[in-house]
Amino acid sequence: MTDERLLTRPLRRTPRPATRERTRSGVPGLVVILAGAFLATGSFFVINVALPTIGLQLGADPGLLPLLVAGYSTPYAALLVAGGRLGDRYGRRRMFVTGAAAFAVGTLCCTIAPDFWTLVAARLLQGSAAALLTPQVLGTIQASFSGAARQRAIAWFGSTLGLAAAGGQLLGGVIAEYDLGGLGWRAIFLPLVFVAALLALLAIRLVPETTGQAVKIDILGAALLALPLVLLLLPLSLGARLGWPLWTWLSLAAAVPAVLIFVAVERRIEAAGRVPLLPPSLFALRPFRRGLVTALAFFLGLGGFFLVIGFVLQGGLGLGPLGAALVLTPYALSFLACSLIIPWLVRRFAGRVIIAGAAILVVVNLIIAVRSLLTYPTLSGVALLPELIMLGVGQSLVMIPVFGQVLAQLPAERAGTAAGVLTTTQQIGIALGAAAFGAVLFAAPHGPAHSPGWAWLTAAVFAGMAVLAGITAICAGVGRRGDERRMNGR
Repeated sequence: MTDERLLTRPLRRTPRPATRERTRSGVPGLVVILAGAFLATGSFFVINVALPTIGLQLGADPGLLPLLVAGYSTPYAALLVAGGRLGDRYGRRRMFVTGAAAFAVGTLCCTIAPDFWTLVAARLLQGSAAALLTPQVLGTIQASFSGAARQRAIAWFGSTLGLAAAGGQLLGGVIAEYDLGGLGWRAIFLPLVFVAALLALLAIRLVPETTGQAVKIDILGAALLALPLVLLLLPLSLGARLGWPLWTWLSLAAAVPAVLIFVAVERRIEAAGRVPLLPPSLFALRPFRRGLVTALAFFLGLGGFFLVIGFVLQGGLGLGPLGAALVLTPYALSFLACSLIIPWLVRRFAGRVIIAGAAILVVVNLIIAVRSLLTYPTLSGVALLPELIMLGVGQSLVMIPVFGQVLAQLPAERAGTAAGVLTTTQQIGIALGAAAFGAVLFAAPHGPAHSPGWAWLTAAVFAGMAVLAGITAICAGVGRRGDERRMNGR
């Protein structure tokens, strides 16, 4: 994930000894804030493999379970930019500590939630806290490190996200499988309460306080951004299981004017000389528009994958939570291993890295769709390992460089704000993708493991993800040579 203040705060030239001292003093704090990034990202992944178990133990309809994913991603998306600006104004350490403490409270509420809807509300609190905590990570790195040390810190940040993906899924699967402490799925959240509280305490002592340019927060814009998200996510998450009643169609239709109202208000704010949540003038920049569509198409597919893969492995192929986590661990590790060489690949091949990654996703998703249709009765999680490993490689090749490639093509003075918009798009795509593909997966009864219902619905969702990967490749390829010539001419 990319922070909106990255590259926006001018560096103060200081004597070399002071720079070295500031870098050394920031290393303990770096460990703490990277742990915060691990916590926020891992908390998204930790629940995915355990969703079927949560639904079973709470007696929730499987079609409602996407709300647990959207409940985290929606406030994360709507409040992320505002969280970064709060850090700029009031201090990043202060907001990190506040976010970690609020995350501990939200996670505790998840642990003790007596029913499904209380758990959804607790996930909303978790996502809101993550939106306050996460933006302070790269902002603190930007202010506390310089030169090569800063680049290494940012590289560690990217690796932390990969580790969170692998560790979160494995942890969720192990706890759901073994019912640790007799707490069932609740034991997934309990350790995170103590981790978040400990990070809040450590940050007070170890993380340096930094601030950025104080900008008035567009509270109205944040509220208006959340409205169309809710209008889309609720009917997509609930419609299939309820038989698509009238209110679901009215809600989907109302999302269109809600978006138009949001755009109109943001234009008025920018025209008045104030700073809107998502500046409309950015969309006049062609590289940014294309990058935004590229990112949205990719993260829609990624959000769908995160949601459906646990159900496909457990409900469709009959694995337990631990078996599903173990099958997904090579996928996550391939993502992490590939992420380590992404900087070298981007230096050598530039935007072709994204195109190659998207092309891999197209092919692999289509292979899984075809195998689901033709061989589902004999398909197994182990048999899908080659495809899952290649999915990890393809997703890494797209997700890690997409932000840098888009931002490198923009004027330096717009890069920070554009990064915030792209990060918001990331979370919106994940939330909508999870809801939309969840609606497809639960559009009809499945039956037992390896049943025909699972076969064609699994094929449908992976075919849809292949289409989105194809759109990603096309958008990344259009105008690539012209953009590279402009970048080389700077």
